[in-house]
Amino acid sequence: MKAELEVKHKDLLARVGTLHVGGKKVETPAFVPVINPVSQVVPPEEMRRKFRCGIVITNAYILFKRFRSRAVEEGVHRIIGFDGVVMTDSGGYQVLVYGDVEASPDDIAFFQEAIGSDIAVPLDRPTGLVGRREAEKTVEETLANVRRTVELVGHDGRCVWVGPIQGGLYWDLVQKCVEEYKRLGFSLYCLGSPTPLMTAYRYRELVSMITTTRQVLGTVKPLHLFGAGHPMMFGLAVALGVDMFDSASYALFAKEGRYILPEGTVRLEQLSYLPCSCEVCTRFSAKELRELESGERFRNLALHNLSVCFQEVEAIKQAIWEGRLYEMLERKARSHPAVYEAFQQIITDEETLKTMAQHTPISKRRGLFLFDATSLQRPEYRRMVEWVKRWSPSCVEAAVLVSHRAVTNKKPEKLFDQVAQVVGDGCFEVFVHDTPYGLVPLSLYHVFPISQTTYPETLVKQLEDRIFREAAETLSKHGFKKIIIIETKRETYPGYSRKLAHSLQTRLHRQIIYTTSK
Repeated sequence: MKAELEVKHKDLLARVGTLHVGGKKVETPAFVPVINPVSQVVPPEEMRRKFRCGIVITNAYILFKRFRSRAVEEGVHRIIGFDGVVMTDSGGYQVLVYGDVEASPDDIAFFQEAIGSDIAVPLDRPTGLVGRREAEKTVEETLANVRRTVELVGHDGRCVWVGPIQGGLYWDLVQKCVEEYKRLGFSLYCLGSPTPLMTAYRYRELVSMITTTRQVLGTVKPLHLFGAGHPMMFGLAVALGVDMFDSASYALFAKEGRYILPEGTVRLEQLSYLPCSCEVCTRFSAKELRELESGERFRNLALHNLSVCFQEVEAIKQAIWEGRLYEMLERKARSHPAVYEAFQQIITDEETLKTMAQHTPISKRRGLFLFDATSLQRPEYRRMVEWVKRWSPSCVEAAVLVSHRAVTNKKPEKLFDQVAQVVGDGCFEVFVHDTPYGLVPLSLYHVFPISQTTYPETLVKQLEDRIFREAAETLSKHGFKKIIIIETKRETYPGYSRKLAHSLQTRLHRQIIYTTSK
């Protein structure tokens, strides 16, 4: 059986879609809670009821060790009490923690088929944070196990088998895994070994691992991220093309008395108030939650943590639908220095930015917000700047430069009448001169996203030197015979138009006609 992803909305490398697994469907991006088959602090059916959870993951190796015959007889869905999509991990994480498992690749492969897993993982060996030689061993062992699993069960059985990508920080090993799995015909891929990076707040390296995977894998096949950890990283992962991510953090943090927020984690004893409106936080005060019996406190904290994780995914999907995921990442980047560093890694990676631009829609439901120089790396801005540079005039008699306020506050006929009075009977091209996009031809000004962009005046001031320099280059390249600047009553900031006129006169070594609008 193979998985198929039907994409509905895209932004950056993120997509809202429907993952088809057999006759079942899961909306992506999807948070996949880890279910302990022995002890369920929050049963998966309760997750479905309260959070519309459509997919969970549980550990095939634990089922194999504790419930082998019963699991085969009843199936994994009855064992954990969930009729949605059930993904089973192979037990590879146990290899990372304990060094080995008491099962062969054959055992794990046949067992997952027998218990009816919807999505199954071959027995892999996670790389973790190790030296080069050990990393090579983990990749070779994983690839050997995967080849053996494909040989035994193929892609026509009960399960959707995924390709577990190992290699850790060694990008060539990650690439080796992906290329081998593409050859073997996998329809779903999983990126392993992020947990040690997440635990150590090495988010920048995790970003590099995801971008390497996507560059080799391409942008079509669905990608799952093992052990994604904290919701403050969900947006970054999704923006890089991760469609699903599992985590046990909701329970692990709750067991330690840690309360998840979208921007971080706080110990319960550090809270005077509960800054959340989930069912737990509206039922208890911080003091009351602390004073609960340990088992009840654990369960309620886990419920709250789950709520935050699912809410974060809903916010991400809404941002993708609106086309404002980049803005969400800008806000989220300030949640922690490590997240900020990871975000900077993304916006300084030209290859990733180019790929994002190719998959970001040309028009969107809402306009853009630009805040500072960081915002100028978003694909829509970069793409439009290139379009403006490629524009050619139909007339070079005169270039008339006006403020965006003259364009938005006046009727077009009134603006052109005023320009004609200044220019005379000759032809002319009108440019809007005070936008973060630089000198914009009026014929392009209402093309998305230029006139649909909201920005502070301080951004234009920060970009002043670049705007003036590129304006001179544009006017010189096209060879306009006359350059006219019309000052408006309310400038972008005091003295802007005169500074522009002086700069153009100095750079072009020619007279600039300067006049005031009525």
